[in-house]
Amino acid sequence: MHSGPHATVLASARSALPSLWPAFALCLSMAVANGLGRFAYALLLPAMREDLHWSYAQAGWLNTANALGYVLGAASAYALLHRVSARRLFQVGLVLCLFTLAATGASGALPWLSSQRALNGIGAAWVSACGSTLVLLHYRHAPARRGAATGLFFGGAGIGIVAAGLAVAPLLALRGPSAWPQAWLALGAVGLLASLWPLRLAGQVQEAAATAEVDRNGPLPLQHLGVCLAAYLCWAGGYIIYLTFIFAWLREHGLSWQSGVAVWCVLGIAILASGLLWRRALGQWPGAYTLSVCCAISLLGTLAPLLGSTASLFISAAVFGSSVFIAAAAIAVLVRQNLPAARIGRAMALFNLAFAAGQAIGPLAAGAIADRIGLDGALWLSAALHLAAVLLPWAARAPRHAD
Repeated sequence: MHSGPHATVLASARSALPSLWPAFALCLSMAVANGLGRFAYALLLPAMREDLHWSYAQAGWLNTANALGYVLGAASAYALLHRVSARRLFQVGLVLCLFTLAATGASGALPWLSSQRALNGIGAAWVSACGSTLVLLHYRHAPARRGAATGLFFGGAGIGIVAAGLAVAPLLALRGPSAWPQAWLALGAVGLLASLWPLRLAGQVQEAAATAEVDRNGPLPLQHLGVCLAAYLCWAGGYIIYLTFIFAWLREHGLSWQSGVAVWCVLGIAILASGLLWRRALGQWPGAYTLSVCCAISLLGTLAPLLGSTASLFISAAVFGSSVFIAAAAIAVLVRQNLPAARIGRAMALFNLAFAAGQAIGPLAAGAIADRIGLDGALWLSAALHLAAVLLPWAARAPRHAD
């Protein structure tokens, strides 16, 4: 037990650490943009495929449309962020996510569904790039908290995944596949509740003071991080295949909807907890190293369902969820370790562009493979992309700069 002046210094240091509540508030935006906007589609995919008589390739196309919207959102964020504040683009993106969640179920026509998924992707890209920027800026003077805050932000998708599982799966089980439009409305209602706090908090981040350094809009000095861009692209393609088709894979292998929801909730809880599990790595390791290690663990989670047992499905959800979104947090750490504050927003948008390209390719390619050889083939493609993401960061030669 400590006593005297040393204990006083320790207590003072702990009390000086900023609260993680702002990071939690902003993580709710990821619950909406990713958990509800992107990943909840995996829960609706079997019902929509049955009710609308789709192939797996058509079902995968809707996530590709979402990813193409994400490409457009990431590219436009890269262009806009030296003219528009990150907090303003963040707020607009979150509102766009909310609108498209509620509107998606208004029609079963593929052009309408595609347009809403694409618009949702645009909003999600703005939320992800700008929200992560706001977190990094808010904790710019607290490196001891930055890793935990960044992990918590990206782990917010887990809240949305759990909420979607509890709201959507019982509805579809009770009312049948034709209830998918009501399921989208339910997602919109949950998203509205989750958005109130982050929308309010975003306006309070002191962005102008943090980015007082002038960004002359020249090329970002990321040449030495190019392999991490490539790794991020591969990871994006691999993880989105898993999250797009895993629920359909569970149903195809005879699991009840209750068991499917249980696996889905384990996945969401693991994602939410991942930021705390990896807080030391995110706070102390070089970003490229963290990226490789977390992708290796996600790879194990991707392969686990192929073992064939029910227990392996829960293991897969826990392992995959505990590591998958640490890749995005590792990229945020990588950017913060190597670039000044004035360039963080545009750099995050550039990495989001690579991320978006991977997401656009993954579901469509995996859907085509699934139509030919089954959903096991889609999981093997996911594993191959994860393996590339594990190996590429080791070629990085980026020095870690002091904060």
